Amino acid sequence: MTRLGPQPGERIDRERPVTFTYEGRSVSGYAGDTIGSALYADGRRVFSRSFKYHRPRGLACCSGRCPNCMMTVDGVPNVRVCIEPIRAGAQVRGQNVLGSVDRDLLSVVDRFGGPFTPVGFYYRTMIRPRRAWPLYEKALRNLAGLGRVDERATGHRRYDTEHRRVDVLVVGGGRSGRTAAAEAASSGASVLLVDERGGSDPPGGYDVLAPARAIGIYEGGLVPVDTGDVLYRIRARRIVVATGTLEQPLVFPGNDLVGVVLPEAVRRLVDDWAIRPGARAAVVATDERALGVTEQLERAGVEVVKVADLRATGARSLSAHGRAGRVTGLTVDGDEIACDLVVASGVRQPSYSLLAQAGARVEYDVTRGIFVPTDIPDGVEAVGSVLGDADGPTPPPAAYDGEGKCFVCICEDVTVKDLKRAVREGFDSIELAKRYTTVTMGPCQGKLCQLASARVLARETETAEERIGATTARPPWMPVELGLLAGRHHEPMKRSSLHFRHEQAGAQMMWTGQWRRPFAYGDPTAEVRAVHESLGVIDVSTLGKIVVEGPDAPELLERLYPNRFADLKLGRVRYGVLTTDGGRVMDDGTIARLGDELFYVTTTSTGSEGVAEWFEWWNAVWGYEAEIVNLTGALAALNLAGPRARDALAALTDADVSADGFRYLDAKEIRVAGVPCLALRIGFVGELGYELHCAASAAEHLWDALVAGGATPFGLEPQRVLRLEKAHVIVGQDTDSESNLLSAGMPWIVKHEKDDFVGKWAAEHVAEQGIRERLVGFTMRDGVLPAEGAQIVRGGRIAGRVTSARVSERVGCTVGLAWVPPDQAEEGTSIWIRVRGALHEASVTLAPFYDPKGELLRS
Repeated sequence: MTRLGPQPGERIDRERPVTFTYEGRSVSGYAGDTIGSALYADGRRVFSRSFKYHRPRGLACCSGRCPNCMMTVDGVPNVRVCIEPIRAGAQVRGQNVLGSVDRDLLSVVDRFGGPFTPVGFYYRTMIRPRRAWPLYEKALRNLAGLGRVDERATGHRRYDTEHRRVDVLVVGGGRSGRTAAAEAASSGASVLLVDERGGSDPPGGYDVLAPARAIGIYEGGLVPVDTGDVLYRIRARRIVVATGTLEQPLVFPGNDLVGVVLPEAVRRLVDDWAIRPGARAAVVATDERALGVTEQLERAGVEVVKVADLRATGARSLSAHGRAGRVTGLTVDGDEIACDLVVASGVRQPSYSLLAQAGARVEYDVTRGIFVPTDIPDGVEAVGSVLGDADGPTPPPAAYDGEGKCFVCICEDVTVKDLKRAVREGFDSIELAKRYTTVTMGPCQGKLCQLASARVLARETETAEERIGATTARPPWMPVELGLLAGRHHEPMKRSSLHFRHEQAGAQMMWTGQWRRPFAYGDPTAEVRAVHESLGVIDVSTLGKIVVEGPDAPELLERLYPNRFADLKLGRVRYGVLTTDGGRVMDDGTIARLGDELFYVTTTSTGSEGVAEWFEWWNAVWGYEAEIVNLTGALAALNLAGPRARDALAALTDADVSADGFRYLDAKEIRVAGVPCLALRIGFVGELGYELHCAASAAEHLWDALVAGGATPFGLEPQRVLRLEKAHVIVGQDTDSESNLLSAGMPWIVKHEKDDFVGKWAAEHVAEQGIRERLVGFTMRDGVLPAEGAQIVRGGRIAGRVTSARVSERVGCTVGLAWVPPDQAEEGTSIWIRVRGALHEASVTLAPFYDPKGELLRS
């Protein structure tokens, strides 16, 4: 342990210990710690592996600017643990490794792969042979990136968005920012201050968001602010930027070794978390503030063995050396110093990105060796050191040359050698070099490498830094989760009035369009068997339910559907398919005639809104006197099916439900278990069945009565097996936007003799030209089950596709539907289906697989 005694102003609460796990091992810290500080106090020094060479990396800035501390926390990758608050039970693990952070097998790239992986190597070495590119691409994609998203994760954090308007928004909670906020508040303005760290005493007169990060500055005074789970969209009349300066790493050989840190890291380790950062330290810096870190080091009991003030000494050579990736010494002008901590920083670069996004110019100041913002636009102000220290120090050399890797960008593992090579190859502008080497494109987004890369390019091209310039500053200024930008997880969901009954029965729920429906209640095969042998009940409340009423209702339906409905008798039901103007299959369902001018129309579960709008559109175009009402949400529907369906229904109603009293395709208004119902005798699942439509408020009572009468609930998966056995089509699954009634095997629906209906011309055209493909049934033996979408292969070429397939216990083989060429749409024709890379034979079947004459339906 390296925890110190109590320090003045420390942020930890020693009375509140907190425990989490790192790679399965328990680690303890205190409230107020970050995960990174707790790990450091526990003795961990290697926190990550670098992007390209997989070199060991340790804490460097402790301010969330660099990538060195990025880990996966509770399944979320790329969390900067140096600023992530500690929390009990958190599960922390390393990332971007093959093995462990301490023993990464991919570190061989650093030891042996250097000559083979120069900057841009993938542009030159992986282009031949071209056929091998898929292998190269797969390898590169597996090795690229840092953390990995858990593809199996199902939980969603809740994000919210809040809108605020203020007179003055101050970004930056340092001394200059708080002074500006207090002055604005004293004039009576509404003021909000955004502080990245927080933790200080709350002020008076203005509000504070902390910890919070401004993402960018957009037109109209819009500043999005990230507070973790809430995105504040703040509109301000005046924006004050007080983001201060950023310590810049020195560029010298070995500058990425574990133990080479910025002065701010030492301050936070000692002052905030009471941690001794090392045993022997060397300090190399260019300004008084950075050199002042010796006070913290001495207070922490660290032996300061070297202080190199680059303003006075102007060191000609500087390099760090180490063992196993950890610093063991520093050499300054030939003077070797043994140490385990190197505190090094160059000039302090103004944190100008927000100002640049607002429209300010960014220019290089030769005397101070930094980029400074100028020409700040109206409505935006800059205060404090973000404008650049007036008496800034003389900048150090752009880079110190020597043996070993000298990193300009520790995010992307870009070295001085890489930039030299980019210049030799013609990428000599900062924007070209950025894209070729990826310098400034890593997690820090140039915060720690923008200045260094520009100065190195200037040196190598013998060009003035002001001509090199800086890359374009784009939001977000700080990393932000995509979930926060997306906002709260809004996923519209429809639930039937029986939804909670399904959950109580242990149903596995699934999405069908916007509906949540039961997949099955346990064993789908057993549920199929129950329907075939006894009695089952399924919730079909999701079906669209539309009432069409009026003097012209028969004529309206006659022109909407290709088949006839004007001659439909009272109390009878007919199947209908809607087609578009182009004759494509649009939706299907049943139409029951309940009166001379009253029809009850059902649609697919996902089609009710579209069909209702379709009806209303054509009703308005044709000017018919008919009313159209969508009752989908007001009504529930249950399908009672199986050999015992008649007996079960008879026990719950006084109506005559005998074979003669309630015939196939009859529609009757009856009471079932005391509930008024519209009963339709139809059979989508192939057995004797009754579809009971009732008020949604009475659905649970009706469901309970049917289940108590012996009905087994069955879900969508059993229903799909049952309907496939009858070769019943599901619109949208077995058909697509190009399917028409003739090719779908339903020519009997189209009444060409009718004067007019939607899609009539297209249907006649298809009848004249012939079809290009045909929807047929097929069977397969030996338990082979093709995936939906599997290819039908003929002569080595794709000839069709499977739309549905299931194994049927009742039929004794695999049954399915598929689109095939017309000449193969003959009973018994052999077709070949690709299943898991191999071709398997199937036999075309044009009749239903089960009860082909419909005797059970009509029984």
